[in-house]
Amino acid sequence: MRVMFNHGMTPTELYTNTPKKILDKPWTFFIKEYGYVRQYEDFLADPFRYCFGLILNEMLDNKVRFVFPVNTLAYLDFDVVMGDKFEEHMQLGRFDGIDFIESGFMAYDLRYYYRGKSYIHSRPAYLGGPLKQKFWDGINSGVKYYTINEVKLIDFIDRVWEKFKFLTRDEIKILLLHGFRRMQSALRYGCSMTFCSHRLIDYSIHIGSMVRDPKMQYEQHNIKHDKKLRKIAQWKREPFDGWYYVGLNTNRIDDFIEKNKNARNTLVFENIMPRKIQEEWYYKAKKIYIFRFKVKKFKGFLFWASKLKSNKVEYVGEANNNIFTPTTITWKQLIKEYETGKHQ
Repeated sequence: MRVMFNHGMTPTELYTNTPKKILDKPWTFFIKEYGYVRQYEDFLADPFRYCFGLILNEMLDNKVRFVFPVNTLAYLDFDVVMGDKFEEHMQLGRFDGIDFIESGFMAYDLRYYYRGKSYIHSRPAYLGGPLKQKFWDGINSGVKYYTINEVKLIDFIDRVWEKFKFLTRDEIKILLLHGFRRMQSALRYGCSMTFCSHRLIDYSIHIGSMVRDPKMQYEQHNIKHDKKLRKIAQWKREPFDGWYYVGLNTNRIDDFIEKNKNARNTLVFENIMPRKIQEEWYYKAKKIYIFRFKVKKFKGFLFWASKLKSNKVEYVGEANNNIFTPTTITWKQLIKEYETGKHQ
């Protein structure tokens, strides 16, 4: 089964548009320390990326839970696998060759917990690479991942500072707090997290639900990707420029042109969902035609427009396999190209 993970928020994306009060070091400072060119946000995320790897190793080695440094209850902890979930793991062959009686076997997984308005929510966390093997080796050998003790961010600041001594200890602490608070904000918003690190410390983790059905997986991917883009847009705090975007795939635009071919009045888009973020359309289908129109007031990241007249809509280009190509042709010229068969 091939799973798409690019809908998960990365450590680099957590540091999008980081305020200077968090860290006022310029890009040139990091270039001097690292010696090669990377994204500025990637430099800022390195201490957080390294710290999270230390936390996961600490949890597996000492069977502790990690409490997030946020204002509400949030923590990463182990959970016992029981019932239908245990049977699913058995069917996948994950417990083959284990002497259940001799090892006193009990299955576990890792989950992220946070307090909602009325009860505690949880999300599954999937480990990858060496950490996954360490976790499963412990489970298969009968290790009891019962957690009584907990660790907090303060327990890791000195260890992270030892790795990044070109920053002060206070700067490290502020950077880490910023990353964890944004991570908590994104998870509560409905985003998933995907962290991979092989340079500073080797680990990978995905926090968020996954499904086996390909159709459901695709739908979930689209929803999570939308949430990720909107959360990043909130952090960028770009003023609303008045543009909303509409995407039509080849079937939708063929149907639209066919229905309006003989219409004498202005063509009308019916039952469409405009979006503030243009990139949300790129992965919806192999080929998408993107239009835009202006409104005076921000109506949210998306909304239903029951009838939108084409004289208010501007054709801006097409996206093919997630790559957007702008165009200068008008909406009327696009219709003429369709009628002559150029887009068939």
